[in-house]
This record gives sequence, C-alpha cells and structure tokens, in this order.
Amino acid sequence: MIRKILNIFKKKKAPEMTSFQKYNNYFQKEDSTFMDRYANIRFDVPEKIQNRKYVTIGEKGLINANFIFESEKGEVIIGDNVHLGGVTFISRNRIEVGDDVTMAWGITIDDHNSHSIYWEERKNDNARCYEDYIKYNGNNVVSKDWSNVEDKPIVIKSKVWIGFDATILKGVTVGEGAVVGAKSVVAKNVEPWTVVAGNPAVVVKYLPEYKSTK
Repeated sequence: MIRKILNIFKKKKAPEMTSFQKYNNYFQKEDSTFMDRYANIRFDVPEKIQNRKYVTIGEKGLINANFIFESEKGEVIIGDNVHLGGVTFISRNRIEVGDDVTMAWGITIDDHNSHSIYWEERKNDNARCYEDYIKYNGNNVVSKDWSNVEDKPIVIKSKVWIGFDATILKGVTVGEGAVVGAKSVVAKNVEPWTVVAGNPAVVVKYLPEYKSTK
C-alpha cells in the first residue's frame, strides 16, 4: 500500500528533447512529413549557428536521416514525397534533393573533403582536433581550419533511387531518374535515366527514358 502511494507522488521523468526540438529555429518541414525517431540534426559548433534554416523538407516525406553541420556553413534542401531509409548528410556547402527520391540505408552524402589532400595544408589538423577534444568536452572541430578544405554543392534530381551503403561526394549532380547501385561511390556526375554502380561508379545500363534526353 505504501509503495502504491509513493508511486502516485513519484515525479514523472520529462521526455527527452529531440535534436529537432532543440534546433527548431534552424529546421523546417511540412506537417505531412514524418521524421523517424532516430533522425538527428547536429551542429558541431552551436555557438556559431547563423540565423537561418539549415534543413528544409517538403511534403509527404518519410525521413530517417542525420544532418551534420561541422561549421556554421551548409544547407540541406529536400523536396516532396522523398523517402530516406537511413542517410547521413554532411554539409558545408549545399545539398539539394528533388521530388520523388528514394534512398535506402547506410548512405553518406558529403559536400566537402574534410581535409586538404596536401600534407603541408593538413599537417596541423590532428593536433587541433586533439586539443579541441580536450578543451570542448569531445567536440574536436571547434577551431578547425577550413580554408584549405574544398567543398562543392551536390544536387540529386527528382525521381532518383539510391541503393544502400552508397556514397555521394562533393560537386556531384545525379540526373533525373537515375539509379545508383548499392555500395557505389559516386565522384562524378550521373546522367539522367542511367544506372551506375561500382567504385568509382560507372554506367552499367541506360533506361528507356534516356533516349528522350538526347
């Protein structure tokens, strides 16, 4: 009996705030779109966030994705009727996804290089990361030097299908209706209405609609 009384007065634990609730001012989606409970938006330098929308999502979407902004820059725009099974967007420039796009799980879309390809330009990166990790409680990119890191926008046109574990790299445009095979690495533009696969991804099939683009 005493236990029952104590349970009545026991304070209920407040539900955990999601990252989208925390960063509500920087994120926008239509009411008809559903976010998976595992979806997440992350700002590695929250003190530098600009007063704008970093993520915009259209109507009738089913979205399971991570949106990562390692600096104050970047933007992700997603159209209508888009289904994302498990995608990580890493943006310092701009990533745009059209309408009626389908993506499977384990996909990474990254619009920058993270580090310079030249040793002289990246030789201090690890030391900075180490110092930031200690100083900022595990956040290792607070003072990262981005001046030598190349970034370019990514555009995924409407009606595209991307298979599981694919990677889309900076500067790529995936043309309308194209299909990207599972585990492919896409480093160059993909023509509309083609199927590409492999690392690096190459055309393995032309779809019937391809003729109408010529």
